[in-house]
Amino acid sequence: MPSRIHEAFVTFGRNICDQLYNSGFLPTRYKRNEILQTGSVEFDYGSVIMAPDASVSFFGSRDPFLVLEVAYSEKEEHAQRKAQDYILLSKGKVTFVVLVIVKKRPRKKPNKADPPTTRPSENGDENLSADHDTVHVHVYKSVIQPASGSRPHRTLTGKQVIDRLPVFPSPLSVPNQTFDIGWADIKCGTWSDFCKNAHLPDNTPSPVCAINFASLVSIARRLAGQINDSRENTPLYRPVNENDTPVSQTTKFLASSSPAPYLSDEGSDSSGRRSDPDYQPSEGSSGSSSSC
Repeated sequence: MPSRIHEAFVTFGRNICDQLYNSGFLPTRYKRNEILQTGSVEFDYGSVIMAPDASVSFFGSRDPFLVLEVAYSEKEEHAQRKAQDYILLSKGKVTFVVLVIVKKRPRKKPNKADPPTTRPSENGDENLSADHDTVHVHVYKSVIQPASGSRPHRTLTGKQVIDRLPVFPSPLSVPNQTFDIGWADIKCGTWSDFCKNAHLPDNTPSPVCAINFASLVSIARRLAGQINDSRENTPLYRPVNENDTPVSQTTKFLASSSPAPYLSDEGSDSSGRRSDPDYQPSEGSSGSSSSC
């Protein structure tokens, strides 16, 4: 069963989708659901079946261009080899692999007389501790090397674009490193073809989105109890009605030559009840009331 910590970091895939959409990567008439995070998707590479924690694709494609792996209970070296396999076994369909490494160091056995320093979550896993745990991230990108004199064929390989970027314990400022996602990276044809078929001007610039890791930092800080978004114990604020402001006099603000109906001194005469000369009584009305 996935741990609470593992599931929390998997939501970074949704944040990547949000960053892409909010950056204007797609023209404004395209909706948010054109960029999707999917989970529980299996990649069948012959004898190898792989299922990333999350993946991102455009326009409902079954071949995501980005996969997210959260290594919580496995060794970092094994997780890095898995990231390499995603790129190589997919034959380049996977452009990016975002690898989040969560390292939890063993705690000393607490004294029974001491109060607990960490709060177990519902499924028994502890939260992150700034004194014991670390979180960092790697990002890998596929690279196709062109044929050359020493290389007769185009060769698929990869490179590391983000190397062990610390996320937790985080400094006061969010890490300013980013990685760029361009149109060619999402595997949806050429930008010129998209512009033509989407009826965009020929000079429309190809989009690029710089993906940041602010959301990862926030996730880690929440797991460490450094950010509390809960409102369960916060009382509802109800403003107190202000007292009436005392005034010494009033001044009319409507200019009218006709007397107000309720100021008429004609007694109960119905002719004095309305000063509007255009008033016509409704059908069935009369000056006297009928008895039942």
